[in-house]
This record gives sequence, structure tokens and C-alpha cells, in this order.
Amino acid sequence: MAKDLELFDNKIIVLYILDTNSKALSIDQIAKFCEDFDDITYFDICAYVEDLKASNYIKEVLQDSNLLYEITENGILTLRELLELIPGVNLYNIKKIINKNIVKVKTDYSIDTVTIPIKSEEFKVSCYIKDGNDELVNITIYAGNKNQAKNISKNWNENAEKIYSTLLEMMTKDEL
Repeated sequence: MAKDLELFDNKIIVLYILDTNSKALSIDQIAKFCEDFDDITYFDICAYVEDLKASNYIKEVLQDSNLLYEITENGILTLRELLELIPGVNLYNIKKIINKNIVKVKTDYSIDTVTIPIKSEEFKVSCYIKDGNDELVNITIYAGNKNQAKNISKNWNENAEKIYSTLLEMMTKDEL
């Protein structure tokens, strides 16, 4: 019975991780969130994900050839009900561990921009994708005004992976 309760609690942790993130996550990213939980292994996470998927609490999403997972509406509703059953101290510890590891997950792969003023109404926008300490791409684009700089930044943050894939494909072709 104790093993079943532990399994139940660990599945709640996976649901909670997926619920607190704004983006779908890979199994590797979920595993990074769970690094500090002594009783959760990578293989356990794979089994939890399959069980949660079979119960329609989470769903698979294919993004740029990557298999990611996100919580479903059914999963969100179930999680809300179950969180009321977890004692406050346990929920506090879960949140503390997850928040500590969110920095690791976010630094492993980041998409962002830096806007650099040149003159009063001229800007450069540096758009980049980093994987850990490796910079996959860094493109600096001239923006004629503040609005254009904001649009470049917004569009990069929303479409960086697609832009990067297109650039990579175009630049690695044998012939243009």
C-alpha cells in the first residue's frame, strides 16, 4: 500500500511540474525537475508519463521533431482536486525543489533577445538561442524604431526554433 501511495504522489509531482510550466516539456526536462527527489528515477518518470498519458491527464505534442508533454484540461482539474489532499509541508517541499530546479531547466535551453539602443530612435536587437553554455545562433538585427525592435523581439521569442531550423536548412544546402 505504501508503494502505491508513493507512486500516486510521484505522478502528482509530474502533473504539477507540467502544470507550472508555460511550455510543453520533454522527458529529459521533467527528469531535471525531479533530480532532487530521492525516490524518482528517469525510468520511473518514463513510466509515470505513459500512465498519465493513458489516463488522458497529459498529452504528447510533437514540436520540431521533439516529443514533448503537456497537461490536459482533465489533468489540470484532477491536479487541483488532488493538491487539496497533500499536506501543506509536502506541497511546500515539492514547490521548493521544483523552483530550485527550474533554473537548471531554463539555463539548459534558452531563447531570448537583447535590445541595444544606438541613437534616440535606432536600435539593434540581438536574438539568440543557447543550449547550456553553447550558443546555437546569435543574430543581430537593425531596428529603425522602438516599435520595430519590440516586434523583432516578440517574433523571435515566439518563432525562434522555426527561424533557426529554416536558417540551418537554407545555409547547409549544397546549392542555393
